[in-house]
Amino acid sequence: MSESKSFAGGPQGIARSVSRFPISLYRLGWGAVLGWLPMLVMTTKGRRSGLARHVMVEFRRHGSKYYVFSGWGERTDWYRNLLQHPRVTIQHGAHVLAAEAKPVQDNAEALRALYLFTRNSWLYERVFAGMSSAQAADLNSLADVAQEFTLVRLDPTDEAPELPPVELYDEQTRQIATFVALIVLIRILLTLFRLALPYRGGKREGA
Repeated sequence: MSESKSFAGGPQGIARSVSRFPISLYRLGWGAVLGWLPMLVMTTKGRRSGLARHVMVEFRRHGSKYYVFSGWGERTDWYRNLLQHPRVTIQHGAHVLAAEAKPVQDNAEALRALYLFTRNSWLYERVFAGMSSAQAADLNSLADVAQEFTLVRLDPTDEAPELPPVELYDEQTRQIATFVALIVLIRILLTLFRLALPYRGGKREGA
């Protein structure tokens, strides 16, 4: 696969914390409410440690297949992990599936996967243009540079997952987090309710 303008190593600092935040929501047991997002938790087997490693990645579906790409190219840990251990576990919302991970080598398939990402998002057109030697991210230009991207196809299987999904926090932590989230939600709703009160004589009703 050709070298692209992807970042070296992987996300660091704040970017790493932000990228891992949704995993914390899964650990709180709130994964089911995230099922509407095109994001999944992929669990790979550490190539050196042999331990389960979780990463949150954006995906697009084509039939039963999931496509993900590495913004940090072939250097990212999860990509190097799956090259050695292609059997992964994917977790999307309340669904946990075993899958076989395969780097996309075919240019036509790579172009199709890239199109799935750009189809409903103008942001990806800019991202892909910045990550490649293409001057733009339309279909014509992407066809010439499709192999510059690190794309992976995840094929779900009927087998039981070999790697565990995200481990839940302990019961006390989940209860505290749920309580705090409810308090925050109530405060937000009360604030919205107050803002929605009708004005009377230039003053808000009840003021």
